[in-house]
Amino acid sequence: MTRSLLTVMAALLLFAVPAAAQQSDGVRAETGVERVHNELGLLGTGAIVAVLDRGIDYEHPDFRNPDGTTRLLYIFDTLDNTGASDPDNPTGFGTVYTRDEINAALAAGVRLNTRDAVGHGTASMGIAAGNGAASDGFYAGMAPGADLIAVKLITEGAPAHDGEPAEAPNPSPGNRLFPAIDFVLARATEAGKPVVFLANFGSSAGPMDGTSTDARGIDARFGSGFPGRVFITGSSDDGGVANHAGGTVQQGQSLDLRISKAASFLRLDLWYGADDRFTVEVVAPNGTVYGPFAPPPNGVQSSGSGPGFALFHNGDGVDFYGASSPSRELLIDFNGTAGTYTVRLTGTTVVDGSFNASLNPSNIIGAPPQNRFTTFAVPGYTVWDLASARQNLCPNSYVLNDTWVDIDGITRTYPGNEGGPGTLWTGSGIGPTYDGRLGITVSAPGNSNITPYAPRSFFNTFRFNVIEDGPAPYGILAAVSGAAPVVSGIVALLLEANPTLDAAQVKDVLQRTARADAFTGAVPNPAWGYGKIDAFAAASDVLGTTATAPGATPEGFGLTLAGPNPFRRTTALTLTLPAPQSVRVEAFDVLGRRVAVLHDGAMAAGPHPLTLDASELPAGLYVVRATGSEATRGGAVVSRSVTVVR
Repeated sequence: MTRSLLTVMAALLLFAVPAAAQQSDGVRAETGVERVHNELGLLGTGAIVAVLDRGIDYEHPDFRNPDGTTRLLYIFDTLDNTGASDPDNPTGFGTVYTRDEINAALAAGVRLNTRDAVGHGTASMGIAAGNGAASDGFYAGMAPGADLIAVKLITEGAPAHDGEPAEAPNPSPGNRLFPAIDFVLARATEAGKPVVFLANFGSSAGPMDGTSTDARGIDARFGSGFPGRVFITGSSDDGGVANHAGGTVQQGQSLDLRISKAASFLRLDLWYGADDRFTVEVVAPNGTVYGPFAPPPNGVQSSGSGPGFALFHNGDGVDFYGASSPSRELLIDFNGTAGTYTVRLTGTTVVDGSFNASLNPSNIIGAPPQNRFTTFAVPGYTVWDLASARQNLCPNSYVLNDTWVDIDGITRTYPGNEGGPGTLWTGSGIGPTYDGRLGITVSAPGNSNITPYAPRSFFNTFRFNVIEDGPAPYGILAAVSGAAPVVSGIVALLLEANPTLDAAQVKDVLQRTARADAFTGAVPNPAWGYGKIDAFAAASDVLGTTATAPGATPEGFGLTLAGPNPFRRTTALTLTLPAPQSVRVEAFDVLGRRVAVLHDGAMAAGPHPLTLDASELPAGLYVVRATGSEATRGGAVVSRSVTVVR
């Protein structure tokens, strides 16, 4: 995630062993994705993976078809306004590159004026949906058949390197987030395909209770009633340190919140109830007391400052995040020297008195880690603000690969991998949210995953992260940034199986089919959510089959596709019933509209051939769904996706 991405790159441990040519990260096997590919035939075909990140290397072979053309439908670079007035850009900012424009650039050998200077966006897309072309499929992602949309939304910036110019940092999406999301939604509708979004950035700050303007914007666009669209952003990389403080201030009481601070920028963001009033003092490392700063009335923002800090105190309704909850915000930016700062809270008027506070940035590196609370630290509560949206799917990261061999033959590891395979990555942000919800949906392997690297990126200058040299390298992506693309690609597989699924349905199936083990403990819990993701069980659930051992045949209510698929006019299916019952078999388009009824009425037990006539339907993805009146082992509802071509 954004907070400590580049600093972590320089903190890897090492010890010498012989080099390996190709090394598996095991993610597809661990998650059941290999079985989904091989046994269920789902590759994400007909679905779109949209990554909102730091850009993409569109030239990398893993994002190209066998004929060399691009798999990208669009690149939307929101940070370059040279194309703001172009007719194919409805947002009025940024620059849009269409598939035709990308293909023309590839054919001519001319580079578009967009890049992934850091490398994070390329790595994210590769895990989610790379096709592994540069490795003969060895390093394919979760949904290698999906179409792609890349949105360059943020960047930490990258220094000049290897002849590449420096890139200025722009780490906040600001007011570009929802126009970018709406742009992708419109393009997905035009294409007639479901879409899964991955916003692979963010760290602790804000109300983190689902009530901010951004969180409410996600909830307004995703969830129940919005078929074929799912939004994912991971928890944060802020777990494993004393990054959260919480407690209760009594009437007339003074409470000292102490912070150990490094010699760099640090932000404290503290939230408490609208009916309470806290007077604030700041004690510098040398003992000098600044303040008191009186609490403002609701609807008013006050400010104060001292050497090395600026303070903003917001009454209800004027906080920096547009929170709809009745809350007040105290935000302090520290720019002074390293040392221990104290923020003294005095309960002037107390009705409830409870508070939650976060620090940003904090860092799992170091002993002890820098930027941490030394009083009133409470574990958890580090699910970042956008991830706290109720309709977001929030994955966490666990360790599967604790070491890898770099291109120099040296074995490397990553901070937080010390627990070994199977354990939660130390830095994973964990729940609950500030309003007490679980926060985490499921957990996925994120440490340390192998993925395409952009050859011109800053990432690719770190040889200890590169595992395969050459013009199309691969390297490591870890932390929650490594786990979130795994879940995104798996969701694309589920949307191929049933394009009408909405975010609430996807969340439900992932939670019901997740697995617990000795590492997760009893689930659900705020660290692991509902457990480790199981793509094969989830896809089997969506398809209405039973997740059985390889080669076994599920029993019960079943719908099989005899083919052809894709097809132009008609395709054949077989519905199998374990008992006589009333059955309705329907076909739906990607927007959930019924386009055909294949059968509606009683059926005997046994197999029944069916035909879908699509001669009058436009090209696109469709779902055939059979709903029976008898609950059976295989389920009373089964679906199969089909593709009509013209």
